[in-house]
Amino acid sequence: MSPRLGVGVVGFGIAAQQHAAALEQLPEAGIVSVLEQDPAVDTGHHHRAGSWESLLDDPRVDLVALCVPPGGRARLAVEALEAGKAVLLEKPPAVSVDEIDSIAAAARRTGLPVGVMLQHRMRLPEAALAATWSASSVTGVLEVSRFRPPAHYRRAGWRSDPAMALGGISAHLGVHYLDLACQLLGEPEAVRLTPTREVAAGIDTRVTGMVAFRSGATLAFTVTAESTVRTERLQILGPDGGFNITDGMVMTQIGGTEQTWPTVATSQLRTEVYREMAEAVATGRPPARCHLDGARAVTDILSSIATTAAAVAA
Repeated sequence: MSPRLGVGVVGFGIAAQQHAAALEQLPEAGIVSVLEQDPAVDTGHHHRAGSWESLLDDPRVDLVALCVPPGGRARLAVEALEAGKAVLLEKPPAVSVDEIDSIAAAARRTGLPVGVMLQHRMRLPEAALAATWSASSVTGVLEVSRFRPPAHYRRAGWRSDPAMALGGISAHLGVHYLDLACQLLGEPEAVRLTPTREVAAGIDTRVTGMVAFRSGATLAFTVTAESTVRTERLQILGPDGGFNITDGMVMTQIGGTEQTWPTVATSQLRTEVYREMAEAVATGRPPARCHLDGARAVTDILSSIATTAAAVAA
């Protein structure tokens, strides 16, 4: 018996294996096919598609989860949508705002939902989303430290290719909390950086800078792969309250009321993204939290980091 939502996974590296684990916790969805071009990669008990075309032709596949490198996703996403499949993009979803817009245009043409695996959005309480943070009196501070040795970026060839990876630590781990900042602060206007440290040209291991948002709000940020201390923190301060998320625990002070939300395991958040996508496919409506439109802002920041870092290095 096929699951209610049949998922075809493209690429079966670490990210895809996390997708598979998330789906195992969701009775209403499951993997029906995997496309992995490397014959040495073990895809376990999952059916292995012979080609991209055969996966798109498979009537059991309702949703295509693209877990290939960022530089290859946009074209595949458009092709999947045009073949009648909903799409879930691993993060970062694309390497430019233009690519995001091309996927969004295809979604509008086909009437099919597109989501992004930016699972930390599920941590945002409704009270925080309903509050007004996009104002010139609002400021934020973000720090993300996740150690990665230089060898990490050479383990798979695409990780050291900026055209495929978009960046290093900022694009692949800083992206989560930068995305949370964008959900609250809105659209970025400018990104300014101090000199960036890189393990290879265009692959950052430390980025420090400031984002100015169109609303006038600002965000100072540091993302590093060079410290063994692991931390993720975003604090936003406004005239009427504050928002803080530290290592997954959320605290808000809004309208004189303080609230705390306990940490939820990241694996569970991924399952919630798939639950939301299952509902989106069933209803034909965009996903409520993991929507593609919300990823436009963070993609703008990441592509600006890549462009600005290259200019600073030059």
